[in-house]
Amino acid sequence: MTSEQLPFYIGRYKVTGQLGSGGMGVVYLATDERLHRRVAIKRLVKNPTSSTAHLRIRKEALLLAQLNHSNIVQIYDVVEERDDVALVMEYVEGSTLEHWQRERNPNLQQKIQLLRQICYGLARAHTVGIIHRDLKSDNILIDENNTAKITDFGIAKNWRENSDLTREQHVAGTWGAMSPEQALGKDLDNRCDLFALGVLAYKLLCGQSPFGDHESPFIIVDRIVNSQHPPAAKMNPDLPPALCQLLDRLLTKNPDKRPLNATAVAAELDAVQMDLDANTAGTISRTVTITAEGFHRNQRRRVRHRRILAGAALAGCMTLLVAAAAVLLPESQRETKGKYIAIVAPAESASGSREARLLVSNVLSAIKQGLSNREGLFLVPYSESERLRGQPLQEQARALNAQLLLQPTISCERVHCEASLELIDTANFSVAASRNTTLEIQESLGSRARTLQQLNYLLPGHPTQESEARFNISTDDYQRYLELYERRHDETSLEQSVSALEALLEKNPGFPPYYELLSELVIDHQFNTRSAESTKRFERALRRAPREIADHPALLAAELRLAAINNEVSRAQALLSQLQLTIPDQASYYHLRAIYHQTRSEYDKALQAMDRALALRTSATYLRQKALALSARGDLDEAKDYLLQSLQLSDNDSDTLSLLAAIELDSGNPGEAIRLLNSLGLDKLGAMDTYNLCLAHYIERQFERAQNCFDRVVESAPKDADPLLYKAEIARAQQLPQKAQALAERALALTDGREDWEGILMRARAHAELGQADRAVDALLKIRRQAPDDLYVNYARAQIYITGGDLNSAMAHIRKTLELGMSPIWLNTERFAPVCKRTDFAGLRGDFPELCSKRKENTQVAQK
Repeated sequence: MTSEQLPFYIGRYKVTGQLGSGGMGVVYLATDERLHRRVAIKRLVKNPTSSTAHLRIRKEALLLAQLNHSNIVQIYDVVEERDDVALVMEYVEGSTLEHWQRERNPNLQQKIQLLRQICYGLARAHTVGIIHRDLKSDNILIDENNTAKITDFGIAKNWRENSDLTREQHVAGTWGAMSPEQALGKDLDNRCDLFALGVLAYKLLCGQSPFGDHESPFIIVDRIVNSQHPPAAKMNPDLPPALCQLLDRLLTKNPDKRPLNATAVAAELDAVQMDLDANTAGTISRTVTITAEGFHRNQRRRVRHRRILAGAALAGCMTLLVAAAAVLLPESQRETKGKYIAIVAPAESASGSREARLLVSNVLSAIKQGLSNREGLFLVPYSESERLRGQPLQEQARALNAQLLLQPTISCERVHCEASLELIDTANFSVAASRNTTLEIQESLGSRARTLQQLNYLLPGHPTQESEARFNISTDDYQRYLELYERRHDETSLEQSVSALEALLEKNPGFPPYYELLSELVIDHQFNTRSAESTKRFERALRRAPREIADHPALLAAELRLAAINNEVSRAQALLSQLQLTIPDQASYYHLRAIYHQTRSEYDKALQAMDRALALRTSATYLRQKALALSARGDLDEAKDYLLQSLQLSDNDSDTLSLLAAIELDSGNPGEAIRLLNSLGLDKLGAMDTYNLCLAHYIERQFERAQNCFDRVVESAPKDADPLLYKAEIARAQQLPQKAQALAERALALTDGREDWEGILMRARAHAELGQADRAVDALLKIRRQAPDDLYVNYARAQIYITGGDLNSAMAHIRKTLELGMSPIWLNTERFAPVCKRTDFAGLRGDFPELCSKRKENTQVAQK
C-alpha cells in the first residue's frame, strides 16, 4: 500500500488522519471519494505465522458485510494490495464505551439500555455463526444518538490461528476480557462472548473489573480461570438483585451455566428495565467498602479456613439450600427447569380408512394430554410439530428446540392397529425407551386409556399431575369430537363444525378440549364471515363451563381469546395472571401473552413477551411470532431477519414463507411476494395468503388476475368488505365508474351494524369511494381512540382523505405510513395520482424521492 505521509490513498479511499492503533493494525479516517462519505479504515498488520490469514480475513469480512444491523459497525469493503489487507468500515462519530461513561455519567436505566443494544448486535452476528472473541469497551462505539455499535466484530476469530497462554502475543483477545475456555485454548461458541459481555457489563455497572486491576496479565488470566469473581451485589449494593444474578451467571466459569444466548440476556435486561420503570422511587444508596483487587487477594487467605469449616457446615447448609432454592433461584432458571418434549407428527396415509385415521387422531389426542402436565417435562405445542411432518428428525429437533422427541408409529389392519411409541434423546438421537401395544379401532376410549398407560410405562421418572378421570365423556361423543378435530382446517364446513361442537358441549360441558377446539373454529369463522354472532356463540359456550374445570389451561386460554375480542382489558390481565401460574411451560405462557398484546396492537409489549419466550426456547414458531409483531410495528427489515432465522431452523415452513411474502409486499416487492406465494401452491393458500396475492397482482397492475383473485376471496369470505373495495378501485382504474359504485355500495351494506373499529374503517372507505366525504370523515372520528396508530390504519386513512379531496390530511397520513415502513410503490395506484401531479405534495416528494419513480413506467403499462 502507499506511503504513510498524509494524505495518502488506500485503494480509492483518501486517508486524512489516524483514529487509533493496536496489536492488529492501525485505524485511519478516510473519505470515499466515489460515494462522498467518511469511512474508517483498519489496515491489518501482517501475520507471520499464517500464509493464508488474509484469505480467511477477506472471507470473514465479506460475511460480516452482509450484516446490516444498527448495533454493528458495517463493513463496506476489503482492500488488498501486495498481501496487505485493509477493512473499510462505517465511521461512527462518537466515543468508546469507557469515554461515554466517563463523560456522560449515565444513570442505571441508560446503562441497561446500552447493554441491551450490545446484546441485539451480538445476537444478530451469532445467528450466522460469527463470534467476536474480543468484546471490550474499546470495541463498543457510542454515537451522538446514544446508539451502541460493536466494532472489530469477528476479525479476531480468524486472525490468529494458535492460542498459546505462555506467549502473550499469540493469545486471541484481550487478557482481562477473555473467557476461561478461551484462555485455555478450548473450542469456542457464542457463550465465550457472553462471558466477555459479563466483564464489560460488570465494569459498566460496578465501576471495576471483576478480576481486579493487577499489573500482571498472567495473574488476571489465572483469576479468570480459577478464582470466583466478587459477587456484583457486594460491589454495587444499589443494583437490583435480578441484575446482580444475571451478571454473576454471565461470569460463571462453566459455559453451560451461562444464559443460553444474547437474546436471553436482552430479555432479562428488559425485565429489569421494566421493574425499574415501575419502581423509580425509594432507592437507597449504600457505601461500598470493597474493591475487586482486595477481594481476590483476600480470597487466597480465606481458602484454607473455608475448607476446615466446610465439613461441619455442610449438613445445615444443605437443608437451608433446599428450602431457599425456589426463592433464591433466578427467575429464568426457575422457568427453564425441565426438558422440552415434542411429538413427531405421524406420516399422513392417503390409503388409510376413515376409522384408521380417526384412531391416529385419538392416539395423538391422548399423547398430548398425557404429556401436557408431567413433572420435569414441557410439551412443545403440537401445532408446531405438525408443520414439520415428514421432515428428518434432526431438523425437527432443531426447529422445535426439543431435548426429547416422542415418535408414534401406527400400523393398522382390518379391526386393530399396532402402536409403537419411541422416546428419542436428541443429544445423540438414540432411542431412550420404547413401548408397543395393540389398539382396537372400534374402542376409541379404550385405545385412549391404553395409550395413556403406555406413556406412564415410558416415562416413569416424570409422573403425571392430572387425572383423566374427571373428564367423563361417552364413546360416541368422543368419536364425534375426533371427527371435528380432524376437519378443523376445512373452511367450507366451519359453520357445521361450530354447530356440532356446540351440541357436544350441551351434553358434556366438562371436557376441556371442546373449548380449545371451539375457540379455534369460532375465530376462523369470525374472520371469514365478519359476523359478531360468532363471538356471541363463543361467549355463551364459555358461560356453560362448570366450576371444576375453571382453572384448566385450555379453558383459560379460550377465555383470554374472548376477552381480547371484546376488549376487556382487566379481565384479560386477570386471565394472564392465572395462566402464568397454571401453564407449566413459561415459554408457552409468554407466547400466549404476546399473541394477546398483538391482537390489541400493543406491539412493544408483544415484543417484550416474545423476547421472554425466546430466552426460554428458541423455536421457528417463536421467531416467526416476533417477526409478526415487528412487521405490524413497521420494522420490516428486522422482521425479515427473524423470518430468515426461522427458515434456518425450518426451511420449508409455509407460515414463515407466507409472512415473508406479506413483508415483501409491504416493502414494495410484489413480484417477490407473488413468487413466494406461488411456491406454496395455490391450493394451500389460506384466506390471508390469497388476499395478499390479490393485492400483489393489483400493485403490479395485473388487473384481470387481481379481479379473479379477489373474486375467490369474496366467495370464501362473503361478509368481508375489503376485497369489494379493492375491486371497486380496479374498476375505477379501468374506467368503469358504474361498476365501481355498485361494488362500493355492496361493501357499505356489509358494514351495516358493525361497531368494531375495523368495520367502521371499512364503512369510511366505502363512503369515500361513493363520494360521501363528510360521512367518511365522521366515521374516522368515531374510531380515533379505538383504532391503532399503525401502518394499516394510517394507509386506510390516507386512502379515505385523498379520495375525499382533503389533501392536507391525506399528506399527513401518507407521511406517517411511509415512516412506518410501507413502500412508496403502494402509492403508485390511480387513487394516489394527485401525489405525483399536484404541487401540494412537492414537499412530500422531496422528502421521499422514490415516491413517484415508477408512476411513469406504470402509465405506459397496458391495463390487463
